[in-house]
Amino acid sequence: MLNIKTTTMGETVHHLASPRPIRARLATTALVGVLAFTAAAVGASSAQAGVWMRTSCMNPDQTPAPSDGWSGGSTGSPSFGSTNNTNCSPNSPMYAALSMQGPAPTGASEYLQYTPPEGSTLVGGSLLVALAAQGYGYRAVATAAMFTPAYQYDSSNVFLQCVAVLAACQNDKPEYYGVVQVPPDRGGNLYLGAGCTGQVAGTACTAGGARGVWSSVVVSWANLLLSSSSLPTATNFAGSLLEPGAHGTSTLTFTAADDGPGIFKAIVTVDGTEVYNATPNTNTGKCVPVGSDPASGAQMWQSQQPCPRSQSVVVPVSTTRLSDGEHEVKVTLRNAAGNVSTVLQQTITTNNRTTVSAKLTSDAPAPPAAPEPQYAIVLDAATQRLTRGVRRGWTRSALTLAGTLRNGAGVPAPGVPVQLRAQDGRQGEAKIIARSSTDAAGHFVLKAPRGPSRTLQITYGSASNDAITITQSVRPAVTLRVRPLGGGRLRFTGRLRISPLGSPRPLIVIQARNGRRWQAVGRNIRVNATGRFSLTYSGGRAVIGGRYSFRAVAPATRYFTTGISPIRKTVAR
Repeated sequence: MLNIKTTTMGETVHHLASPRPIRARLATTALVGVLAFTAAAVGASSAQAGVWMRTSCMNPDQTPAPSDGWSGGSTGSPSFGSTNNTNCSPNSPMYAALSMQGPAPTGASEYLQYTPPEGSTLVGGSLLVALAAQGYGYRAVATAAMFTPAYQYDSSNVFLQCVAVLAACQNDKPEYYGVVQVPPDRGGNLYLGAGCTGQVAGTACTAGGARGVWSSVVVSWANLLLSSSSLPTATNFAGSLLEPGAHGTSTLTFTAADDGPGIFKAIVTVDGTEVYNATPNTNTGKCVPVGSDPASGAQMWQSQQPCPRSQSVVVPVSTTRLSDGEHEVKVTLRNAAGNVSTVLQQTITTNNRTTVSAKLTSDAPAPPAAPEPQYAIVLDAATQRLTRGVRRGWTRSALTLAGTLRNGAGVPAPGVPVQLRAQDGRQGEAKIIARSSTDAAGHFVLKAPRGPSRTLQITYGSASNDAITITQSVRPAVTLRVRPLGGGRLRFTGRLRISPLGSPRPLIVIQARNGRRWQAVGRNIRVNATGRFSLTYSGGRAVIGGRYSFRAVAPATRYFTTGISPIRKTVAR
């Protein structure tokens, strides 16, 4: 019986290092060539197509994600008991393995395969994997490897390999556990294969092995970046909004279509003002993004076909606030890959005031309001410098902003209300966080409390007249304490200090120094409601007596830039 174990991790921020050069030489039991290659640099696709990210097994908030798009298969004649399974959840990974219940002939393998959906191309992403290749035989060795775009054991397809005896892939062993980046822009499919290979026919993996398998591959979660050049289209435009003299609440109907990941948003504007912005069909929850990838900006979806490819759309539009006459209606569609098309730009006419109609639903127009006085906001020198952008840590994120309000003749304007609005995370509605009034000299002072990364606006009166905008980027405070527990176990505790934390709450990545690089340790941790976190990690007896350097990293979100704790050194016991 197979005995495959793995530990589930959350999101990650680090990249896989290139495979180390192969120095070991195979003894007389095997004589097999091993691929030598350098991992490609990770980067965004150069194509202009939109991108979207498909989650599998686990979403960023650690809820289950489906594994549609994944399949399993085998080549050659795998040993008795060998298997593959693509059913997965946050606590149950997908896997493929060559069983030790019998010899595994060379050329035999069990594999996992991800096939992108029609209309999309695989261009990157990351997976949490466990690879192991411990079996060998006369002129035969077990392999555990990752491939793209094809399932062929050559340097143009293999991007990570563990080979028994020949190629250690982590900690001087033919085993690997961690997050792996998919090489960018290769297209094709993604494969993880557990096999036995040799230079001559008739050989087999018959010795070694571990945990009941000659070799195995395991996927705990996958976030795969896909590109799509599909542009949304629309047909069959109709409705009372397009008829002459539209009045009251009119309707606009049309059929939206997309050959890629589907219609996500329909946006309707009248004279540039948004009157409708919604997802026409959530596709039983599949057409609702489960997160956003910080590296690519792509929205994350838990389905091969997140949004419907064809959808009838009915948009109600109130015309009662419009003046009678001509107006421009514009309809824009966005698909799940972020591709946008303007599918309608048409002049309509409205008639709510001058025509007697049994269908008339509008009220008489209100008398025009008196125009609000216009002023110029003249900032003090220190505040003016902040308009170039502010970068501060959380503990110093409070700001004092000052200036003078002057009328059109340059005379100071006393007694005018002044507000400071903040758009936390630079998204959503701006809220007033400070108020003041100009003094007799027209001077004002506004104090912004500590906050996250945000857009600040200084306004006066009742609206955003001539607003002054300041963009603030905030770095959270991160603390870390490392406590040896004995037996090679370590406990990491600390706190992420910033408010608001956002939803889902941020992740913390514990990293250990590995030469000049930092490498993730254990699973990622999601902070609690107060920003605190705790992780117990077991490195085994092999780490006892070693001196290690650790740090905690909070990957950037829309509420803050990347935060890094001070380095903590400890000796494992």
